[in-house]
Amino acid sequence: MVAVRAPAARPVLFTAMAVCSGATVANVYLSQPLLDLFARGLGVSPAAAGSVVTCAQFGYAAGILFLVPLGDARRRGPLLTGMLAATVVMLLVAAAAPGLGLLAAAAALACGATVVPQVLVPLAAELAPPERRASVVANIQIGLMTGIIGARVVGGVVGEAMGWRAVYLLAAVLTGLTGLVTVSLLPAEEKRDGVPYLRLLASLPGVWRREPVLRHACLMHGALFGAYNATWTTLVLVLTHDPYDYGSAKAGLFGLLGLSGAVAAPWAGRFVDRRGAAPILTAAAVLTLVAAGAYAAGRSALACMVAAILLGNLAVQWSQIANQARIFTHVPHARSRANTVYMVAAFLSGALSAALASAVYGTCGWGGVCAVQALLALAGLAVVPAVRHHDTKGT
Repeated sequence: MVAVRAPAARPVLFTAMAVCSGATVANVYLSQPLLDLFARGLGVSPAAAGSVVTCAQFGYAAGILFLVPLGDARRRGPLLTGMLAATVVMLLVAAAAPGLGLLAAAAALACGATVVPQVLVPLAAELAPPERRASVVANIQIGLMTGIIGARVVGGVVGEAMGWRAVYLLAAVLTGLTGLVTVSLLPAEEKRDGVPYLRLLASLPGVWRREPVLRHACLMHGALFGAYNATWTTLVLVLTHDPYDYGSAKAGLFGLLGLSGAVAAPWAGRFVDRRGAAPILTAAAVLTLVAAGAYAAGRSALACMVAAILLGNLAVQWSQIANQARIFTHVPHARSRANTVYMVAAFLSGALSAALASAVYGTCGWGGVCAVQALLALAGLAVVPAVRHHDTKGT
């Protein structure tokens, strides 16, 4: 692990990291509320406009796999500077795109470069005192969650008022400013021995095989994030049909309930620092299971639906904080690569669970989707004994 000279005002740096993480992850979700504006402005169908969302998600996943491992072999300051510069350029290209093809390509490249949070989180864990590592990770998760929700809400408002191009211009400015401040506050690092890039990528399976903590985290969070995605993928179909019959805009406001996870994140981080990860992970699995029942009842009871959304968001945030804190504590020599494996596993599980939920909804309805969430919650709960055993033995 490379020696790092401590910054003079570390809390300020951690705050800047959280804000920068929120601003950059928001770029992945900018296009979601803008599909109708893309369709009208570029003269394409809404279905075709949806390709921008797909390209953005694939771009982000590719960036995690191919760029984040560099955090273990390159100085983070220059690495982040390059990623931020590429993101800003691609956002400006997207803002000026004359057609859907260039817009989708620019969105994919921007989101591939905007994996800044996945480099910042391991770096923050490295800089944080061991007794506050989970709390620092939790604070950055607040920034991430706020950025995701803010992109969906603010993006829609700005897009409606000023057009979709203004949204990308605003995103470029925010990415550039928050990135510039964050990089300027980073502590100086000694020169790192650059592992050849292909060897770095080839080492990812070995990190998975050697580290039981990483395997636990991938299985646990993969199950709970998959459960979360399963219900969110089809939730809008429930809210926009009988008995609710909400419009798309009103249904979208339910996403604001996701802030519950951000509000509770600091407490979860402090708890993990004091008591360890296993109790929080147990609670996350149990909350996911309870949420599945509340979602089922929410088919006709709004209070139950709201409760389910709140519980589900708490659970997935608690799982993220506790699992990443364990990874960064037990895999200090390869934090960026471990985070790569972990995030790819989470994205893969989320995508598969979303596809499964869509198929199940078509054949079994909302009750079937809730059953999928319950089964995934039980799968996550089954991993907890291995977590407890490993942490008790301290191996």
